[in-house]
This record gives sequence, C-alpha cells and structure tokens, in this order.
Amino acid sequence: MIQSFISALESKGFEIPHFLGLIDGTAQDVFRHDIFNCVAKSDLMVAVCDLPSTGLGFEMCHALHVCNIPLLAVGHEKSRVTRLVLGIDHPLFTFQRYNSSDDLLMLTLEKISTHKKEALAA
Repeated sequence: MIQSFISALESKGFEIPHFLGLIDGTAQDVFRHDIFNCVAKSDLMVAVCDLPSTGLGFEMCHALHVCNIPLLAVGHEKSRVTRLVLGIDHPLFTFQRYNSSDDLLMLTLEKISTHKKEALAA
C-alpha cells in the first residue's frame, strides 16, 4: 500500500527522498543521510506511524522542532499509534487515520494545499 502511495506522489511530480534506514551503510551513514539529506531538505514530511519506530520518532521531532517542516503523521485505522505521537501539539503537525493508499494521497495533497495557502498568507 505504501509503495502505491509513493508511486502516486511521484507520478504527480513530487520528489520522494529515499531513506537508508536498515538497508545500507553504517549507523553514522544512515543518520547523516536520513536526517540531513532527507528530513532537513524536505518541504513537507509524511510519517506513516503504523509500526513502532524510534527512528521515525526522532525524524518527526527533527522535522518539527529543528527544521520547522510541516508534518502529516498518519496511522492506518486498525493500527495502534503511540499516545506520544497522538499528543503532539505543534502548529505544523497534523495526525490523520487512513484506510487505503487513496486516503493517504488525499490527506497528503490536502496538507500540501494547506501549507501552500499558509505560506502565501505569511
């Protein structure tokens, strides 16, 4: 489901960074690449919170509190999402539930639209 969501965004011309995560490189390579080349260079972050992940939590915090990047966190309607994420109270943060890749796409496009309107008004 996530891959079809990513493909749909790419087909609309959005650039999706490729995180190293557990796949390549040393621990330092992963940290530097994922934080400084992916998170810090993003205009908007979409965090899929379906599975527990300390790394994703760190990336979310960095996006919001260090880089001031708008963040859409999503959780499948059947997934259990930590109350720490559900309790985030930050003006750039939104949490939504989804059921399908179409839902993910719609929620993401809405967040992008809202962010663009707010940026133009500023």
